[in-house]
Amino acid sequence: MHRVMLITGLTILMMAAPALADTFSDLDRCKFVGQFSNADQSIAACDRIIDDAQVTGSNRAAALSSRCGWRWAKQDSDRALADCNDAIGIDSGRADAYINRGNVYLSKGDADHALNDFNEAIKRDPRSAWAYNARGEIYKNKGDVDHAMADFSEAIRLNPDYAMAYGLRGELYKSGGDFEHARADLNQSIRLDPNDATAYFIRGTVSYLLGDNPAALSDFTASLKIDPNNQATYFNRGIAYYVVGGRTPDAEADFRKAVELDPKDAYAAIWLDLAARRNNAASRLREQSAQLDMTAWPAPVMREFLGESNAAQTLAAAHDNDPKINRGRSCEASFYSGEFALLGKNKQQALQMLKRAASDCPRGYVEAAAAMAEVIAQR
Repeated sequence: MHRVMLITGLTILMMAAPALADTFSDLDRCKFVGQFSNADQSIAACDRIIDDAQVTGSNRAAALSSRCGWRWAKQDSDRALADCNDAIGIDSGRADAYINRGNVYLSKGDADHALNDFNEAIKRDPRSAWAYNARGEIYKNKGDVDHAMADFSEAIRLNPDYAMAYGLRGELYKSGGDFEHARADLNQSIRLDPNDATAYFIRGTVSYLLGDNPAALSDFTASLKIDPNNQATYFNRGIAYYVVGGRTPDAEADFRKAVELDPKDAYAAIWLDLAARRNNAASRLREQSAQLDMTAWPAPVMREFLGESNAAQTLAAAHDNDPKINRGRSCEASFYSGEFALLGKNKQQALQMLKRAASDCPRGYVEAAAAMAEVIAQR
């Protein structure tokens, strides 16, 4: 489920209508959001309000907006959209109805309509941190870094305790290579919400890229305690184990789990092969390659590992006319060829390739930090 939608939906439902004094009324039940497990009871309360001919237009719109949110939470997008449309038709001044409808559009993969709704919500409630955060994530996913950063920062200004906004801004800092600011924001996010598996995961990747593998391992482990079936976390923890001396058995176990969770992840298969061979286990890469697309990158790396090509051929296959893609693939070709040379006890060639990777790899690539660690270890 979309991370921003979850917080926005919860918060907006709480804003749906004023509470009735001294009674736990249907209006209260309709907007109550203690847990998503209450969705059916809340929808039933909303139904009773909406079906009551004596309910005023304002309360009817509030109930429709709330029911839209609850139906979105239950992934009933079509009926949720109809409810939000009705709510806005009755009372077009409700910021919550636009945010709820924006969430529904996001769940339907319609980011442009969602963006329009979050813009409308901000016009009606310019102090809505949730609307800024939701709009910021759309900008982030569109690659509009400046607008995304501005929206996350405004959400934090409006609500300094908004854990998710810190987490998303931290992720944005990370993608831009500003790891120190990223870690500071993620520290805040985790302090405010210590049960967010994604925040631990992202902070773990930042720590790894900064060369702080103990901190990375701690965060990946914390993330897996909350979300024990996350393939990406097993994969990244495996890499952190791999570059820490004496932890290749742990790395192999994590890569094996990552391959189990996603048998089509070629990188997980490559790293599993590296860890297994370092542990003197038999290679199963040929068997695993049968489940992978051997016409696309990083298939040339796998062919080198399978003995079907050499490092020069891998590097030649990495070439791409797009400079950004070319740099990334060349980085990977150098790193994995260097690792393969280490397995073959060809230390001179290995160091040549690994030094090239350490020098040329984009800073955000896991291979960059791994190459630097390997060069230091081989001195």
